[in-house]
Amino acid sequence: MLTAFWSGLGSEFAKQWAVRILTPAFLFWAGGFAAIWWSTHGSGVRSHGWSAELTATTEQFERMPGLSHVLLVAGCLLLVAGSAIAAERLTLPLLRLLEGYWSRPRWLRDRLVAHRRRRHAHWTRRRDDLNTRQRLGTLTVGELMELRDLERASQPDVSQLRDLRARRNVGLDARMTAELGRARRFLREAPWQDGLGMPTRLGDILRATERRPADKYGLDAVVCWYALWLVLPDDARTELVQARSVLDRATRTWLWGALFVVWTPWTWWAVPIAVVVPALAYYGGVLGAAGLFGELTGSAFDLYRFRLYDALHLPRPTSPDEERRTSGPRVTNLLWGGLDEPGLTYVEPPAGCPAG
Repeated sequence: MLTAFWSGLGSEFAKQWAVRILTPAFLFWAGGFAAIWWSTHGSGVRSHGWSAELTATTEQFERMPGLSHVLLVAGCLLLVAGSAIAAERLTLPLLRLLEGYWSRPRWLRDRLVAHRRRRHAHWTRRRDDLNTRQRLGTLTVGELMELRDLERASQPDVSQLRDLRARRNVGLDARMTAELGRARRFLREAPWQDGLGMPTRLGDILRATERRPADKYGLDAVVCWYALWLVLPDDARTELVQARSVLDRATRTWLWGALFVVWTPWTWWAVPIAVVVPALAYYGGVLGAAGLFGELTGSAFDLYRFRLYDALHLPRPTSPDEERRTSGPRVTNLLWGGLDEPGLTYVEPPAGCPAG
């Protein structure tokens, strides 16, 4: 009966169903049905073994009318596909929740933000210390000045010069180098302003991504993103879409893992699954995907922001300082609410450059 059912589906229709069904939603429902089956047949398995209980279950299914087979399978497919669609609709709200966009309880949010800002201050100090060690070695500032004087002297104290150079070249050992890399990574994935800190690591990663174009170019990423998206080349869009899809899938895996707790009345092992799977999805999937998506978003501004100037027929900046202070904010203001800047005129984009 099942063979006849599947053979009746068109190839494209079957592909669409496969995309909907072969998701974490399928594992969620399969695990739930397995929990319910075990709560009913667990004692029989212990008494008669797995083979006998599975055979009995199969026989019950085979005794059902053929139409019931079709209805049961169709119902299961609709349940899995429908819940998968619902999870897709919940992806963005859940991602916002994991970022820390919630205000209650206020005391918890404030404590989490304060904890992450303390870590930010710690890693800032540690990075500065290690950068100084990398530049000076074991020299003090006074000894560094002495070294520079000796290097400029016509007849320096060769022994002292050799000693100071050796101490300057000590640099960082392997542990310090790894620690410096960790400090730089942490600080890159968090906004430097305390007022922009988020209560979660994911929130800090995405908030830092949003702030980076403003700090570098004066472009508000939230305001400018949709316009920039329209002028991006196809390959850049593809990379961004794929990175965002990975982030969304990891978020949905977190959701389905957390929802597994609903099967607790039937089996106790639903609780550890509901804890372990979200933790693995968050630390092993969501954070890495968010970091990659953030880097690609920043690179899109780095490489293609001048297309935005050209498409808006605004003059390109002539220096980083001009861009940060004047040109970038001008683009942001135009996209947000319009411009009323005396003396500003629209310009034609450079020849050969794509523009709107």
